[in-house]
Amino acid sequence: MNILSSIFTDDLAIDLGTVNTLIFAPDRGVVLNEPSAVAIHRYTGEVLEVGAEAYKMLGREPKDVEVFRPVRGGTIENFEAVEKMLKAFIGRALGGGHRRSHVIIGVPGSSTTLEQRSVRDAARDAKATRVDLVDEGLCAAFGAGLRQDDERAHLVVDVGGGTTNVAIIASGAVVSSHSLPAAGNAMDQAIIDYVRSKYEMQIGERTAENVKKQLGNVGDNCEGRLEIVGKQVTDGLAKVVEIEASEVREALEPVVADIITGARRAIEESKPEVTADIYQTGLILTGGGALLGGMAERLQKDLRLHVAVADDPLAAVAQGAGRLLTDKARLHRVAIREDVPVWEAEQALVVNW
Repeated sequence: MNILSSIFTDDLAIDLGTVNTLIFAPDRGVVLNEPSAVAIHRYTGEVLEVGAEAYKMLGREPKDVEVFRPVRGGTIENFEAVEKMLKAFIGRALGGGHRRSHVIIGVPGSSTTLEQRSVRDAARDAKATRVDLVDEGLCAAFGAGLRQDDERAHLVVDVGGGTTNVAIIASGAVVSSHSLPAAGNAMDQAIIDYVRSKYEMQIGERTAENVKKQLGNVGDNCEGRLEIVGKQVTDGLAKVVEIEASEVREALEPVVADIITGARRAIEESKPEVTADIYQTGLILTGGGALLGGMAERLQKDLRLHVAVADDPLAAVAQGAGRLLTDKARLHRVAIREDVPVWEAEQALVVNW
């Protein structure tokens, strides 16, 4: 039966992110890395574009087109748009084929049972025949190279687009896991709010993200400046200002402080043996936030821990989930069960033992 299943089923690991969606296929690696965006015809419901082509329309959509970024803060905001986007992405990953697919999807550690169910349903509606959900902190740890048989506790901070997931991993399973809204999108919004407050100018999400990528630095040494164009709040006309890296650091400070607080709280609430292990093993940093200038150094300074950045932080969750595709026994152990009572699931992440 397993042989027949492998012939007629494709295995895929999916990182369904707020900003980007990545798909990993065994023996092929990351086969898709696209913005989590879909353009749908306003009147017919037809999918016009997905991924990068849809993202290009964001903020300048034609009047008969709606562009959705259907995942916000690590949760699905628009179920129908996610289903259509996933279906298109899975089709691309499989080369346009219609074979059955088994998918593993990483979810935030604090996701509720209802949120997990919506992810499962969206993947099943996208023609996935089997869906396994795994804590994205665990996936990030495996993707960063953590051995599954390492019994010591490791602190993993995955700074994504919608959420930052802070997890403690030991013996290839989750000890504790929780997610924070302080992440890449919150940083973009902080830049938007800062520019509006100081310069009385409105800028869009894409402009704020570009500012973050070019000038974002939370370390002691931040230099550079960038000219940005926005919309004057008072009269609605175009306005040009030059923003400095030190201003971007000031705007990002509250978000970075929240991330550090979340990591510190995870350590404080852990058992003494876990805290001792983390002192020895340090912190594993993954996600797009790992690319922010000075982020690793800031965490190391404030938490007094050695910080190791994953070789490919953006793809760590997808790659880690992909490792589970080839280890069915481990997957069965760590996959989040569907039959957990709601009150129990809200208290802690449940693992199949």
